[in-house]
Amino acid sequence: MRQKVSMDSVLMGLFVVTLFLLLFYDALGELHPGFDPLFILFSRILGLVLLALIVFCIVGLVLMIGRCLAWSLP
Repeated sequence: MRQKVSMDSVLMGLFVVTLFLLLFYDALGELHPGFDPLFILFSRILGLVLLALIVFCIVGLVLMIGRCLAWSLP
């Protein structure tokens, strides 16, 4: 039977990997200089994900404010 992977564990794993790269970026770059393109790609993907989340939050806030204003009108 297949086990379901919870979203909390996936996000925690992504957080740990990001924290690991943040803390040991210089040491990993000196030990393995060939990993720099991989780090750049990972940071761009992570940045795009965070940008998408920010856009969704802004759209949600605008819709919430619009709904509240529409309800308050007579």
